[in-house]
Amino acid sequence: MSKLITIGLYLTAFWNTVVVNCIQPVNWQYCSKDLDVWLWPEIQRGIDLMTGEERPYQEESGTMDE
Repeated sequence: MSKLITIGLYLTAFWNTVVVNCIQPVNWQYCSKDLDVWLWPEIQRGIDLMTGEERPYQEESGTMDE
């Protein structure tokens, strides 16, 4: 159930930031530009994070453990 709530929150955030801003005619030229560069890879990354294939910050190297 918590994953459904998380998906709902992500969809709401997407709606509020992308869709609402793309409705304005002044932003049309930027909204449909290069979706394959910014939208689809991030959707795939979100799916990977939710399924556990990727962990947040797994690529980062920190000095906290040293």
